[in-house]
Amino acid sequence: MPFDRMLDKEPKQFEIFQRFMGYVIIALLVVIYYFTSANANYQIYVPIFILFIFLISPKLSRWLEYRYGYKARKNIYFLIDVVVVSTALAAVHLSLVVSFVLLFALIYTAINNKISFMMGSLATLIAFVVFYTNIIFIFGFDGYFEQTSLELSVLSFVSLIMFVNIGNYYQNRRMKRVEKQKQTYFNEMNRYIELSNQLSRYAPLQLWQAIMRGDSEAKIEYKRKKITVFFSDIQGFTELSETLIPDDLAFVLNDYLSHMTEIAKQYGATIDKFMGDAILIFFGDPDSQGVERDAKNCMDMALAMRQQMTFLRERWVKMGYAPLHIRMGVSTGYCHVGNYGAVHRMAYTIVGRDANLAARLQYAAEIDEILISEETFKLIKNDYLCAPKEPIELKGIQGKVRTWQVMEKYSANKNENQQWFDYEYKGFHLVLNLEEVQNFEYAELVEVLEKMVQRIKIQQRLTNAQGVAKLNAEDEIRSDYLI
Repeated sequence: MPFDRMLDKEPKQFEIFQRFMGYVIIALLVVIYYFTSANANYQIYVPIFILFIFLISPKLSRWLEYRYGYKARKNIYFLIDVVVVSTALAAVHLSLVVSFVLLFALIYTAINNKISFMMGSLATLIAFVVFYTNIIFIFGFDGYFEQTSLELSVLSFVSLIMFVNIGNYYQNRRMKRVEKQKQTYFNEMNRYIELSNQLSRYAPLQLWQAIMRGDSEAKIEYKRKKITVFFSDIQGFTELSETLIPDDLAFVLNDYLSHMTEIAKQYGATIDKFMGDAILIFFGDPDSQGVERDAKNCMDMALAMRQQMTFLRERWVKMGYAPLHIRMGVSTGYCHVGNYGAVHRMAYTIVGRDANLAARLQYAAEIDEILISEETFKLIKNDYLCAPKEPIELKGIQGKVRTWQVMEKYSANKNENQQWFDYEYKGFHLVLNLEEVQNFEYAELVEVLEKMVQRIKIQQRLTNAQGVAKLNAEDEIRSDYLI
């Protein structure tokens, strides 16, 4: 509809329309008063004055907003409206109904335009000045506060209702349009966030966050930094893949990678890529806590992965899969890290000798072993128990390489709040991860452990120091008598 299209215009355009409608109503009321009142004087010239104000309004509006800004333009136009209404009130000699209608419309305009108290006070002062100026010099003092004619009263109320309702209708329609646009933008934003979250899974988390913050750009570039590189794979996974159906193989692989990825995330690692069962991880870019701290974080991550592998292995065995073990290699040195590839397809990765060295150390490691290079050992030796190994020759690496096996982290005192327990002795193996135990399961665990302790004590009473079952008292006496 034309009316709806007119109301769908921008607020500034609607403001011009509403002012035009208001001025037409004022001019019409003044003209009717001129022809129906005995005190008519020069009221017929008021519409000409209003028309002049309206004609200069567009250019004046643009000039004011350009020169002084939107807020100043809004306040000045409110003052112009006050001058027009004051002139009209003087012209109709404060006819009661007309005065009420015009004052109500002016207050309504002030509220809609959010006119301040100070500007309202200034407008009131100007209104009195304009009103009495018109009374003294143009319209005279006769016939004020007279009863308004029926025709003028009806027209006044109809005009007021139309003016207010059109304004309210526009405001409500505008609010609905804004709400609809807001919902559209919100839906689009959620869609883009969902897409970005899905795409972020194909890139390192730290890199994705740096791009989203604007700290990094997706362009081909690299830099030289000292990086701690971690490489791991599952020993015997290739042989296992030949015996499992694809669904079982995918389950084991995804189960392993999901747990290892979560651990890497906890220690702030940058996951470079997955290559089958192999994982390439590095510390030092795009976020770094210093070369030494990065190396120690890598060691903590490796120990946590080895510990987690114990639980995974126990679970896989119960599910009927072969027991699997992890091998890990760590090296520290200068690498080139950045975006490699083409403009339309690039990968964020590392290139350098130590990346190859970590892969070779992983290949040379024994099962469940963390094998590190000499440079990494120098950074972590004060906090971790490391066993030296014989220098080894590695494919693609010149000369023999000195390596160390990381055993465990030094602990000055026992942590009573530790969450991991892994104790193995002849005939006894305890594996406990309190992070995966719910509160309601504690009582059952305590009951099981108490039964185990009680059974061990009974066995201790039934056997001697050599592990031989003890005889009853009468059996021991009979044995002595026979001797």
